[in-house]
Amino acid sequence: MAWRKVDRYLDVTKSALLFGGRVLLVEGIAESLLLPVIARKYILKNRPNQLRILRSAVFVPIDGVDFEPYVRLLLTPFSGVRIADRVVVITDGDGGNLDEGQILPGKMRKENLDSIAADLMATDIFDAVTSTYSLETELVRAGNANLLRRVYLSLHPKSEEKWDTAVAKGDNAQALAIQAIFKITRKGDFAQILAERIDQDEAFTAPGYIADAIEALVR
Repeated sequence: MAWRKVDRYLDVTKSALLFGGRVLLVEGIAESLLLPVIARKYILKNRPNQLRILRSAVFVPIDGVDFEPYVRLLLTPFSGVRIADRVVVITDGDGGNLDEGQILPGKMRKENLDSIAADLMATDIFDAVTSTYSLETELVRAGNANLLRRVYLSLHPKSEEKWDTAVAKGDNAQALAIQAIFKITRKGDFAQILAERIDQDEAFTAPGYIADAIEALVR
């Protein structure tokens, strides 16, 4: 294992994964801010036992898609003991700009991570979950376009036409357009505002892949 690589990656935030029995690894700050409140308000609502498990879990943004060093660190047994009791990875599918028949990058990452877990005999405590597109596109496609529009315009007040044009597109074209407008958006700020709106009980629907990841975490 590339221990020096792991050591470089383990800043103060990521080092939290060493102390959590259950770890959810995500790509960036937006997921780490949004998933706990989505889980609490929607996916695990009125399920106190699972909420108790959720509160003990650690949500770790790795700032990219190179999950392998973290998964190996958490799942490799040392004297018969692993750092983590359960590990879940959630990663974007990154579809939208692929040739016909090309496998989603997120699916390839999932297959690689599943293979690592199998080699480490840890398939019973590991799950990798992927979407088709990016987080923001999946949130829109789950039925949250109006809520996301209000949050987006709170950061970009003069961008109504840009937002509406992007969301009006279909399938891959919509995904690419949404990804483009979020390249100039502070995702941490966006996620903070959206999380606050969700926490205030604004209408929201959790995308299926996020629900799958949360359920796997508290299983």
